[in-house]
Amino acid sequence: MRRDLKIFLISILIILFIFFLFLILNFQKIQCTKLGDLIFDKVIGINSNCYERKLKGVIYPWVTNLEGRYSYIVNKKAFKCPKNAFVIMVSGQSNSSNFLKSNKKYKNKHYNYFDGKCYELSNPVLGAEGEMSSLIPAIASKLDKYKDIIFFTSGIGGLSIKEANHKNQTFIDYNKTSLEELDKNDNHLKVFIWIQGEADAGNSFDYINNFNSMYNKITKNLTGRNNIKLIITQTTRCKNKEDEILRKKQKLISNSKDALLKTINTDKLGNKFRYDECHFNDLGIEKIAYKISNIIKELIKQ
Repeated sequence: MRRDLKIFLISILIILFIFFLFLILNFQKIQCTKLGDLIFDKVIGINSNCYERKLKGVIYPWVTNLEGRYSYIVNKKAFKCPKNAFVIMVSGQSNSSNFLKSNKKYKNKHYNYFDGKCYELSNPVLGAEGEMSSLIPAIASKLDKYKDIIFFTSGIGGLSIKEANHKNQTFIDYNKTSLEELDKNDNHLKVFIWIQGEADAGNSFDYINNFNSMYNKITKNLTGRNNIKLIITQTTRCKNKEDEILRKKQKLISNSKDALLKTINTDKLGNKFRYDECHFNDLGIEKIAYKISNIIKELIKQ
């Protein structure tokens, strides 16, 4: 009887070992599936940054590179990048990326810079994470009266300010390298748009220092860096949770760069403007794109 029990326990241990070995070897493939959500997030608690990628239809289970930026260029028309264009960077967390929901196609004449080339600006935008829609084509569609604009997009789902300013500089270097490439061809960054904060809600200690450090490293070598305009939104809301302290810090950052520049509070947009109580739908996209484009129009005139 004892021998049978011993064999049974050893068999269980072997099965568990094989199971956990399978999980480790296939972590990227299954981390954002329902099984991955149950095991990694609920049981082990190591998958906290995956909530944006777990949304149905965002990242499919068979996509192995869950950390990758959207780079599918087959259906994107390529153009020669113009010179002396007005460059706008849009980055931050998932609401700056391709995690929004809209079936609307926004016509525009502007460009999406990615991997050294210019492409048509359409959803999903190149360089940002996710496979759905984003704010950027909606913003661009409201700026068609103006000269060439190059949008550089680099948002990452679940990105905290500490991760954006991480010492390995992965996020910083991606942005810095691309913007300096544009700068060399007389396409200078004019507007830096930052839409981020949900990942830091309730834990915004040192947010201002981390942001300023990241911003300074990214823009360090750019022409006219002191004249770059910062549009930082007051963004903390997700799943009906908000952080007033963080909103105040975001406002302080904005005022420190330009006290006259309007600050957009996206937290005022309730669930009517969001499809999952966090990410924006058609209504939310229109509302934010309208406000941001109006600020950009004023900056272009200056």
